[in-house]
Amino acid sequence: MSLPLDPHLVQLYLIAVCVLVLAPGPDSLLVLTRSIADGRQAGVVATLGISVGNVIHALLAAAGISALIAASPALFDVLRYAGGGYLAWIGARSLWSAWASRNQAADAPAAAPDSAPLRAVFTQALLTNLLNPKVILFQLAFVPQFIAPDLGHVGVQIFILGNIITALGALYLAGVAALSAGAARRVLSSPRVRAALDGVAGVLFLGFAVRLLLTDRKFA
Repeated sequence: MSLPLDPHLVQLYLIAVCVLVLAPGPDSLLVLTRSIADGRQAGVVATLGISVGNVIHALLAAAGISALIAASPALFDVLRYAGGGYLAWIGARSLWSAWASRNQAADAPAAAPDSAPLRAVFTQALLTNLLNPKVILFQLAFVPQFIAPDLGHVGVQIFILGNIITALGALYLAGVAALSAGAARRVLSSPRVRAALDGVAGVLFLGFAVRLLLTDRKFA
């Protein structure tokens, strides 16, 4: 049984998705920070949480639920505020970690921080993805451009295309986890460097939070 997809449109979609996957965002930043702080396994678990979130978003889009959320100002605002608040909370925690370690001597060996529980890493990654209304807008505004209505099964097409970016994104994020975790021990040997990384991550997460809070429903 052949898939109800237009091969030419799929080729164009793959090119566009590869560009989008490489664009920095809260997902890639989360995998990067978790890999550096807690190791490669935590980075892979974060990637898994983000991927599960993407699958859920694709399923909601295929079922038409995402369109209902985007069409409702109240529901969209709840999701936008929840997502922005959650990213701001992650950013604030990173900034606090940087502030708390500011007085450590530059040449003092850094004590190995306690690794975050993998369940907590998974949950954080899943919520970061699910509470991001930009993913909903992506599924509604971008994916339909590569749908071939004449082939039928529009919901199936949306689900398949939505999960192509899930698969490619997972491969990219797994690579980020492996590369960043490999250099983590050398980087984290300096308390000042670790504090600086926490500070940069905190500022970036707060920036993503502000950008998310400014998102509107005009995706057409």
